[in-house]
Amino acid sequence: MKIRRTSLTLLAMLAFFLPLIGQAKPAEATVQVDAALDRPVIPAERDQNVVVQIKLTPEVVATATDRPPVNLSIVLDRSGSMQGEKIEQALLAAEEALARLSPQDIVSVVVYNSSVHTLAPAQYATRANISRIRSALREVQAGGGTAIYAGLNQSAAELRRHQSETSINRIVLLSDGKANEGPSTVADFAALGRAFAGEDIVVSTVGLGMGYNEDIMATLAQAGQGNTYFVETARELPQIFAGELGDAVNVAATDVEIIIRTKGGAKVIRGVGREAEIEGDTARFRLPQVYGGADKLALLEIQAPAGVAGDARELVEVEVNYLPVGSTQPRQQAVSVPISYTEREEEVVQAARMDIVENVAVNIVAESKQEAIILADQGDNKGAAQRMLSGNLYIQSNYLSLGLAPPSAPTAELEEEAKKLEQDGMSNETRKAYRADSYQSTNQQSSYK
Repeated sequence: MKIRRTSLTLLAMLAFFLPLIGQAKPAEATVQVDAALDRPVIPAERDQNVVVQIKLTPEVVATATDRPPVNLSIVLDRSGSMQGEKIEQALLAAEEALARLSPQDIVSVVVYNSSVHTLAPAQYATRANISRIRSALREVQAGGGTAIYAGLNQSAAELRRHQSETSINRIVLLSDGKANEGPSTVADFAALGRAFAGEDIVVSTVGLGMGYNEDIMATLAQAGQGNTYFVETARELPQIFAGELGDAVNVAATDVEIIIRTKGGAKVIRGVGREAEIEGDTARFRLPQVYGGADKLALLEIQAPAGVAGDARELVEVEVNYLPVGSTQPRQQAVSVPISYTEREEEVVQAARMDIVENVAVNIVAESKQEAIILADQGDNKGAAQRMLSGNLYIQSNYLSLGLAPPSAPTAELEEEAKKLEQDGMSNETRKAYRADSYQSTNQQSSYK
């Protein structure tokens, strides 16, 4: 069984994660919007499900002076389980993050065990302040319990001291254990993450080793609309923090809303990978931030109505609203996506967008793994394995039957993992990898494996 690992190349660290249908890019657009179908040509005379992909490609923020200030709070676990190399690498990771900031940025550092301590109150990232924070970090020692909830609340309080309409507000949480002081349920952290998101505070989480609660960490990141990472060794932490800061300093647009309206009798089925808000013939996706040079996708499955051979019509209209960084003036772009009908199967195959087929397959696999975790937790290993295989069935019935084999869809790997899951159950390591990998895939998280 192959389990993907999170790692970052040196090139990625230094770069800070640096014919289409329905393409639209106004002269001064901050975000390029592309919208297209996985199968823009379908067989005539019968309904068929297709997937529309909306791809957002933000422009790269050129220099530190062109970007809005980052308002960053680092929250570090210093409980007893962090003793030794873990705490040493965690503190080194925090120093790595500090080195990525500019003097106009704001930074605070909160450490927690059974209680919470603000190691560095929110302050500008000047050379003198960074030097003092580094000195304070070197005095941190591990011991005690794990009050994650309280640490996050204190971190948010520090962010609020310098929050503005144009600042990029971000919490980066590191923990190697389970919350055992204060609120400790997944629901508690989901509510907290949603509350932060409502204040334009993005939360990213880093789970270290095999002892942390991946449900809390992934749920918090999802509700807080940030990234999540699973790292097995503390030596990976400085790279992870460097990459996370790369995202924060390269935010291109915020408050992104994607609206898809079906036409001509087409019906919305569901979001693929990313959850959609569906009301009648309209679906919405909301993204808190997009990063310069990094594509973000929204995939929506739609039932296309039957049509006669040679017919072509508009299937959906797509509207994208967003706020460019550093601006108080929202922007809007709109494109339409057509579909055509044919009696010739070869035309269906020739017109297929294999890049979109590939993205759909990756997201279907991620969904299968997420749902397999739920069934395995209930002791239903057979059901979990069958859910994994149902992802393969979707891919086969929609694409492989037409000869559209996604070039890297892990169908063979899924079958192998499903067999092992039914026989042996889901290990702690596999569960953590599935949770992190699925989230990263469906959110197109900037990560290198």
